[in-house]
Formats: sequence, C-alpha cells, structure tokens
Amino acid sequence: MSDLNIEKIEQSIKDRKKLHLKFLNNVKTYKPFLELEEQAFSDGALKKKIKELMALSISIVTKCEPCMEWHLDQAIQSGATDEEIYESIDVAIEMGGGQAGAYARFVLKALEYFKERNKKRL
Repeated sequence: MSDLNIEKIEQSIKDRKKLHLKFLNNVKTYKPFLELEEQAFSDGALKKKIKELMALSISIVTKCEPCMEWHLDQAIQSGATDEEIYESIDVAIEMGGGQAGAYARFVLKALEYFKERNKKRL
C-alpha cells in the first residue's frame, strides 16, 4: 500500500482521537450522538458486527471516508470476515452505483491497513 494511503487512514484516526475531547467539551450534540451510537450498535436482534457492516455500506454510498475507516475497523473488531466485508461492498455498489464502487476502493485500502496493523500487534 502506498504511503499516501497509509497517511490518509492514519490521519483520519489521529483527527478523531485528537478532536474527541474538543467535540465533547464544546459541541452540544456530540455526547448525545455518542450515546445514540452506543445504543444503535449494541447487540440486539442484529449483532454489532452486522450493524457495523450495514454502516460500512451506508458510509460507502454517502462517500464518508472517515465513516468507512471507523465502521470497517469496528466490523473487523466485531469479527467480520473478508467475505462479509466484500459482500457489504457489493450491497453498497448495488445501492450507490459506480460512485460507490469508486469510494469502495478506500475500504479495500483501509482493510489492507488494518490487517497489517493487526499483524504488528500480534
């Protein structure tokens, strides 16, 4: 993977971590949003993994790269397999057409990034 792709993914992660407290302390809707997110993604009739894969597909269709990076990582942490991720990309492309296919390339790059990162942790 090129250094540019790695930098883009790592910058997304750094920005989220760096700005979390600033948002929490200054943006009134942020804490309720985090609470909503926690409730929405907790296990219920649908397991967290499935919900994260759904969110990954939606992120691709809405062209939100930070969302793609986050929901991909959460899906992987919840046990999503490569096949499940690829099928989620299939759903996004069906719903979003060619643009979703183009944005899904970011997901494939991020998938490679997270696999490498997880190898290093072991």
